[in-house]
Amino acid sequence: MHETSTETATAPREFSMFTFDPGVGIWGLLVFFAMLMVLKKFAWKPIINSIDERDHKIKDALSAAERVRQESMQHAEEQKQVLANAQEQAAKILGDSRRQAEVIREQLVEAAQSEKAKILHSATDEITTMKHQLESELRVFTAELAVGTAEKILRDQLDPEKAKSLANRMVKDFKP
Repeated sequence: MHETSTETATAPREFSMFTFDPGVGIWGLLVFFAMLMVLKKFAWKPIINSIDERDHKIKDALSAAERVRQESMQHAEEQKQVLANAQEQAAKILGDSRRQAEVIREQLVEAAQSEKAKILHSATDEITTMKHQLESELRVFTAELAVGTAEKILRDQLDPEKAKSLANRMVKDFKP
């Protein structure tokens, strides 16, 4: 029987997850705490610093994006205002141009009317002058015709009284 007890002492043990070995447990806890201390000293701070730095960068990027959004909205408003002012000025310039064109048109119409009146007056004066000239020339021609006729009649009839009377009648009857 003695043999069986030594056999069990030297025989390998069977491993089970649910059995607790105090030597392995203590060593496991010591290794765990040692790793925890090493991680805390060498890895935890850099990891936390890296996370904090990334968090800070993200916050900066978000605030920069918000600032850019605000600026772009402000620029858009400014552009709308500039566009509205430009449209207002264009409308004003167009209105002024139309008013000036109307004034110029009225001035041209007045100048044309004035020129027309001058030309009409000049033509009327010229016609009147020509009429008087023609009347004068017609009187001279009529008188010469009457004298010529009278001369012919006098030569044919040799009666001076009749010739004179005829000439006077012709002059009286002629009314230009």
